[in-house]
Amino acid sequence: MLQAILTGQAKSASLLLWAIFLFVYFLPAVLAFYRGHRHFFVILVLNVLLSPVQGVILHFLWPAVMTVDPQNPVSVAFAAVLANLGLGWIALLVWALLPGEPDPRLLKAQETKYYDIIAALPLILWFAYGALQLRAVLAGDWALIAAGKASLFVWVQFFALLAAAAFDLLLVWVLAVRDRPIARSQGILPRFFGVIGTFMGVGILQLHVAQLTLPMQILAAVLIGLGSLGSLLVLSRLGKSFSIMPEARKLVTSGPYSLVRHPLYTVEIVTILGTAMQFEAPWAWLIALAVVVLLWVRSSYEEQVLAGAYPEYAEYRARTKRFIPGLL
Repeated sequence: MLQAILTGQAKSASLLLWAIFLFVYFLPAVLAFYRGHRHFFVILVLNVLLSPVQGVILHFLWPAVMTVDPQNPVSVAFAAVLANLGLGWIALLVWALLPGEPDPRLLKAQETKYYDIIAALPLILWFAYGALQLRAVLAGDWALIAAGKASLFVWVQFFALLAAAAFDLLLVWVLAVRDRPIARSQGILPRFFGVIGTFMGVGILQLHVAQLTLPMQILAAVLIGLGSLGSLLVLSRLGKSFSIMPEARKLVTSGPYSLVRHPLYTVEIVTILGTAMQFEAPWAWLIALAVVVLLWVRSSYEEQVLAGAYPEYAEYRARTKRFIPGLL
């Protein structure tokens, strides 16, 4: 698995599922830190030790369940849930949620730049891996170009993927150096839609590849290239104000933001359309539609935070459209 990750061959969906599992597993510690729980470090240590300890206990108390058949996915999944998310995990979660006076040191730590970088670390790794996955195709296309054997499609694909890789690397840089937020959305729903809106498009890549004609392949590559290049330009203007969650860091109203309020989502939709063209219909288009709907919801939560943080945002919102200048 590690070798596949280091060479960029592991599937994005598999890594995303592992990330979701780890987040759920460490949810007691995450909630304890977020709430400033006075026993956070105890909960963290117990959370780290939970899986092996709970697995050993279950092995002795309930050996029939922990003796799984590798060929039976239901048996494997049931044993894994019991070992990792059993009664011990539930007890830790309840402890993390118990009311109490928060530790001011933990609450203060959440306002530091170091906390912002740690919180962004999963995204930094995700986008860095996205650039790594493109390395082999870019190298192959460049070899054909350098040898003078590249077709029109290879040229288009090379520059489209090069723009996508540059966008991923710029995201890594921006996430590492961005400003600390001055306001955040409240509640779990804004964060949920922020995460789902970011990663929903990965589902398209798990579908069967569609058999397209050369003109349609080129059109798809052009859309992906234009969307990635547009994302690169918009992100360079947004700079240190970039966020995945609905947060306010700095109000940007110049450049592409003078035309629409969410130009990064506009060019992301262009990229999603090009991606959906290359995979099995109608599922690819249904996922693409879901991404667009999630982007709309996500942008609404972002605007609530920005309107609360910047009084001038109301006037800016009144004179600009959300996604398409003069239309939408």
